[in-house]
Amino acid sequence: MSLSLTAILLLSVPDMREMQPADISSADSAMIFVSERPLVFAQVRIEKRVIIRVPRSRPTPLAPMADLSQDASRQTYREKKIGKCLPMNNILGVQMFADRYLDLVTKDRKRIRARLEDKCQARSFYSGFYVEKTGDGKMCAGRDILHSRTGAKCEIERFRELVPDR
Repeated sequence: MSLSLTAILLLSVPDMREMQPADISSADSAMIFVSERPLVFAQVRIEKRVIIRVPRSRPTPLAPMADLSQDASRQTYREKKIGKCLPMNNILGVQMFADRYLDLVTKDRKRIRARLEDKCQARSFYSGFYVEKTGDGKMCAGRDILHSRTGAKCEIERFRELVPDR
């Protein structure tokens, strides 16, 4: 979220030695212009940015040797359409998949595949990514930009939920 506050300040501080007592009501005293003292204007900009870091998720540790014989084949997934946005606070980590795809791991143990725009490679995000927090708290395809630690900037084209094949 990028908040901007712009203020114009009047930096005309009177010199106490130059001040003369005036016989003017206090309501009118603010309206007096002193020609010897030029008015100086300045602009101040205050910004606040919140950046969310999504770390790389390490693959789960290997199961004990006795269990390897039961599940010798790797789990396969099919992609299921989901909406264009995901809640940012639900994302725990990211893993590279292939070419232009990143797999996001969520708090509710779902895997969401994010397809990056044409010019981007998933390997640029080997150590995770940063994304600027938005007002709605969501990360949306076609809107938000992922920043890698290596300097790459990529937009997400779409999201798909990965559902285990059975």
